[in-house]
Amino acid sequence: MRKINFIIIIFVFFILSVINISAAEKLLLNDTDMIVTMGNSITQMGEDPGRYVFLMRKVLDTLYPERTIYIVNVGIGGHKSTDMHARFKRDVLQYKPTWVTISVGVNDVWHGFDKDHPNGNGPNGVPLPEYKRLVTDMVKQAQNAGIKVAIFTATVIMENLDSNENHNLQPYNEALRTIAKDQKCMLVDMDKAFRHVLEPLQKPGMADRGVLTYDGVHMTPAGDWLIAKTALMAFGVPAERIELIQPAIDKMTTEAWTDHAKHIARYAEVNHEVGDPRPDEKRVVMFGSSSVDGWNLAKAFPAIPFLNRGIGGENTRQMVLRMWDDMFPLKPYAAIIFFGSCNDFWPSNRMPVAETKSNIIKMARLLDEHNIKIAFGAISPVNDYLPGKESYIESHPVKVVQELNAWIQTFCKERGYVYADFYTPMADKDGKLNAEYSNDGMHCNDAGYEKWKPIVIQALQKLDALPEGKD
Repeated sequence: MRKINFIIIIFVFFILSVINISAAEKLLLNDTDMIVTMGNSITQMGEDPGRYVFLMRKVLDTLYPERTIYIVNVGIGGHKSTDMHARFKRDVLQYKPTWVTISVGVNDVWHGFDKDHPNGNGPNGVPLPEYKRLVTDMVKQAQNAGIKVAIFTATVIMENLDSNENHNLQPYNEALRTIAKDQKCMLVDMDKAFRHVLEPLQKPGMADRGVLTYDGVHMTPAGDWLIAKTALMAFGVPAERIELIQPAIDKMTTEAWTDHAKHIARYAEVNHEVGDPRPDEKRVVMFGSSSVDGWNLAKAFPAIPFLNRGIGGENTRQMVLRMWDDMFPLKPYAAIIFFGSCNDFWPSNRMPVAETKSNIIKMARLLDEHNIKIAFGAISPVNDYLPGKESYIESHPVKVVQELNAWIQTFCKERGYVYADFYTPMADKDGKLNAEYSNDGMHCNDAGYEKWKPIVIQALQKLDALPEGKD
């Protein structure tokens, strides 16, 4: 199977090199530029190792190490133009990116098909006039905010290009081409790229999946590489340079999945042993990185059914992925999400504050979908008081940490979540971590954890998660 995928990827690269889709001569991305990727499940899944957003990040980081180019993924599975338009201000405009990519259309058409509407005219689709209006308005909102727009035409719905779904999709893609032309924004013609690969393979009775998609819509490795490369070429990355580093990027994908496997193995056995909560149990999961990992919750809170699922060194991108193993199967009543000093800030992670915010929103959405009550912790302070620890404040500036905490607090207030202020009790007059509470300038010592205990108790009270008689 791996050999087949490799052959397909090589074929995709050959086709793209021949047709040279939308390749620009100059890179359109500068140092500190940010791209927000708006889309549906193809984009949401694009965050995973080997998927198209991951691939774009790795290619840009590898080919242009002198530039820090950020990509913030705001794709949500199942979303159509109606959904994306409704959240465009929250998920795009608030981050003030340099670029936004808009990938929309598959669900607007596909959701119109069901057993009672085999021709695709069902009530769950989005009519073409409404689709045009909503996409045009998103483009104008972005441009009015000074954000450059790249419109992705929709990829296929079944690899049989003669399917009813693909016939219905074509007017939507033509509408996107017209909008891009009229509004003077970049067109990234994914439809054209996919057709160049699939057209030579068309034959009667052909399978509707297996080359670029595994189910007719969602991507195989070849499909994700095709999306990534088509987008990168549109931004000015030469095709031959992408091809040259493709084996190295595939190795990074393997390494990322290996790291993830190690992380989920950490608690796999105990997750199995703990089983489902008792009917009267208000189970709480504390989830985060090293500040959670290093906290002996059983000793600190012996009467509370607390599960510690912290893993040192993780960033919020990794935590979103790990929730599927270390949060949702445990079926907690409530969760306290605490990032400690926030590993996203380390320069090696190349993550802007906008991505941290986006990942917090993702976590909240997923927890809400699983009916889990939520408390988000404030980012804890660090200090540079010890020799050789100057980089702590350089990478975790006090003002940036305070501004992010203010955002988290406001977010919690707006959504009805609990805000656990792990910052204020630990900060000195300069906003840095009080030296009394840390031995290394970043992680809490025993005195620091004692200082945090009332914050946790207060959060549990607000979550109605304290066992009876433990107030």
